[in-house]
Amino acid sequence: MEQTDKKYLSGLRKKAENKVKLKNKVSDENQISELEHELNVHEIELSMQNEELLKTQSKLKNALKEFEELFELSPVGYFILDKDGIIKNVNKRGCEKLANVKSEIVGEYFSNFISGEANQDDFYRHRNLVMKTESLQKVGCEIKKGDKNTFSAQITSTVIKDENLKFKHLLSMVSDISEIKKHEHQVELALAKAEELNEMKSKFITMASHEFRTPLTIMLSSISIIEQFKELLPQENRIEKHLNRIKSSINDLTIILDEFLSLEKIETGIIEIKKENFNLPESCEDFLDGFRLLIKKNQTINYIHIGNKVINHDFKIIQFILLNLLSNASKYSIEGTEIDMFTEVSKNKVLIKVKDNGIGISKSEQKNLFTRFFRAQNALHIPGTGLGLIIVKRYLDLIGGTIEINSNINKGTTVTIQFPINNNTL
Repeated sequence: MEQTDKKYLSGLRKKAENKVKLKNKVSDENQISELEHELNVHEIELSMQNEELLKTQSKLKNALKEFEELFELSPVGYFILDKDGIIKNVNKRGCEKLANVKSEIVGEYFSNFISGEANQDDFYRHRNLVMKTESLQKVGCEIKKGDKNTFSAQITSTVIKDENLKFKHLLSMVSDISEIKKHEHQVELALAKAEELNEMKSKFITMASHEFRTPLTIMLSSISIIEQFKELLPQENRIEKHLNRIKSSINDLTIILDEFLSLEKIETGIIEIKKENFNLPESCEDFLDGFRLLIKKNQTINYIHIGNKVINHDFKIIQFILLNLLSNASKYSIEGTEIDMFTEVSKNKVLIKVKDNGIGISKSEQKNLFTRFFRAQNALHIPGTGLGLIIVKRYLDLIGGTIEINSNINKGTTVTIQFPINNNTL
């Protein structure tokens, strides 16, 4: 019985061992299958990577070829320099600019092709600055060519780095700016000539203004004396008529000279703003008392003021603006018409408005009102310089003001000006 049990147990063990062997065999086959799968995947993956690598290499090769073609065929002269300024490569246009062959350029110091020690020093500083800042820099110098001629050049340089972001070489672009330099010289000569002419004009205007003013003053004084004794002279009405003509002509000439002198002062920047406290309506009334003597026969000026009275500003500038606006209003209106003048002072600004009933200005011509010497077609027969409104505009620009003109043919003109004030100084 005991022997039978042993045989039975021995048989069970063999069966168990066979099952384990079978199970291990299946496991080994699965592992082999998985390994074969992984090998296949890696093989395909490597094949794809190799294909991509070949494509990338092809692209890099094409890009390098394109770069070489662009470098070689560029219309600009390119030079590749090392850190010491020795030429390592140059393109076709660079050779042409130096009138030399490539073999005689490569290996030479770039400074050997620069004319004069001063220019060489400039390039040396330029090269060091580019390498130090690693930024695009420009310098101008004279380049000498193989045929001994020179030309004005602008050198633009930048640093090219390697894959480790370290200095690789210096790329310098050479542009021929001889024509630009030539034009610059011509412009400088023209500016010098214009400055000379402008100085002559300034001297003439200053001289004319002072030389004419003295006889004009004498004439006005003489007329004043004649007026005092005209009752003793015959043909009184006729004499008075001529006296008025003389006064009017002298006044026109005085205004013209004042306009030229004022424009000259503004353009040369010698106008000085002198602000002080004054009563605006009172000052305007005083000005109008004198101006009313100069307007046409039977013309009247109506004046209204609104708001604060005392302001802090330069009344001489305001007076000159009023003189121009009111002179135009009278000049371009017929006898017996009315001119309205309005002033308003608010907290931060002054508004002045002058309205006439004169010949007006066409809409198409209003855009030219601030063009020097411009005269409207319907005003060509009336004396004037075409400078008055320009001077008004310049004065307003000087004090931060604005001007607006509203006009219609044969219906008159309204001019509105505004400028800021600071009444906190009162």
